[in-house]
Amino acid sequence: MTDNNNNNNDAQIVAALDEQARAERDAAFLAQCAALCRERNLPLQNVKNARDLSTVRGSPVVPGRLYRTGRVSDATADDIRLLLDDLNVTTLVDLRSPTELKDDATLMRPEVYANFTTLLWREPRVRSKKKGCVIELPPGQAPLKKHFWNRFPKQPTTTTTTSSKDDDEQDDLLLLQDLNDDEDMLVGGNDDDEDGCSDCQDIKKLERTGGPDRKERHFVSVMNELKYVKGTVSKVRKRDITKSLLKAPGALVSKRVRDSCKKPFLDEINGGGLPMVNDMLLRYGAPGIRHVLELVCDTNRHPIAFYCTAGKDRTGVISALILKLCGVSTEAIVQDYTLSANVYAEMNDHKAMVGALSQRNLDPKTFLGAPAYVMQDTLDAMEAEYGSVEAYLEWIGFNKEKQEALKEAVMGGGEAEAQPQS
Repeated sequence: MTDNNNNNNDAQIVAALDEQARAERDAAFLAQCAALCRERNLPLQNVKNARDLSTVRGSPVVPGRLYRTGRVSDATADDIRLLLDDLNVTTLVDLRSPTELKDDATLMRPEVYANFTTLLWREPRVRSKKKGCVIELPPGQAPLKKHFWNRFPKQPTTTTTTSSKDDDEQDDLLLLQDLNDDEDMLVGGNDDDEDGCSDCQDIKKLERTGGPDRKERHFVSVMNELKYVKGTVSKVRKRDITKSLLKAPGALVSKRVRDSCKKPFLDEINGGGLPMVNDMLLRYGAPGIRHVLELVCDTNRHPIAFYCTAGKDRTGVISALILKLCGVSTEAIVQDYTLSANVYAEMNDHKAMVGALSQRNLDPKTFLGAPAYVMQDTLDAMEAEYGSVEAYLEWIGFNKEKQEALKEAVMGGGEAEAQPQS
């Protein structure tokens, strides 16, 4: 009995030491990231995780052409002055899902967006021959249909509370509604014409008019909640899916059954973590990624700033594709990704955990950080699956001619030299 107690005590001591060592490593990592952020991030107050792609180690991108940021809706007056006046950001590309847009109370904030023309990219339907199309919206119009824009207004915090059971049931209902409605929330969605959009224009025919002072705001939802669910379903074992489907009728009346149905999918997401989420982004978000890269090719739209909620994962993957295509080393791209490690703590917004993946019961430790292995695994998996970044871009329809056009757009005609490797 004494030996067992001693063994248990030893195990507890070892576990405590391991936890302490892990905490020290994490603290050192975050301190290093914070130091690099102070050096490379734009000096903005409310817009987080914003930096020029030219600042990445070894980057040949010309300064002042491409910026990656977190959402810009919360910008202060000083932030607006720096981004829109001093840096003259001409094109904003919002990568967020319709559900995230619906929940953003500052989505159409005039102090930030009054001078921007709003353009909404619509993803092509499965059988459509188009590569997507674009709607130019009237001034001040949100990209969401009015009944979705107003459906779930934010409620002020009060001392009145409902039971956790009621809250959970309401959250589950809203999640199911959002999964069904996600694409149809957007203006132009669910139209009767065969391409799904009666007011769309091909982006090639949508010239950037209005002279050099025209500013554009593009909504390009590269991923939505339903795509993440489809991606997860494709990875969950058939046996677990069958069990969930058999239990599904009971989910209408029992939270316990609902939780049991969701468990295999949540286990898969938590187990796969951000590398799996990024893999789904590369596969299911391909049409939106292609459209963003085509915007980057158009130098008339520079400088461009693209962002999601925190500017970490969707923004990070698109940044990585551009940088990799331009010859930046994997090591430098991974380091750039890790600079996003502090962003959620700064935002203090746990709803931004995985951007578009807004389901509950996700492990915060898995999804809130930006450890190096996430981007390393993402790039390794891309090369294993497609062969190279060039081959992946070919697969999504961004051919060699377009790849060369992108490199010329971001690297050519400037005085910049590659950043030193040290």
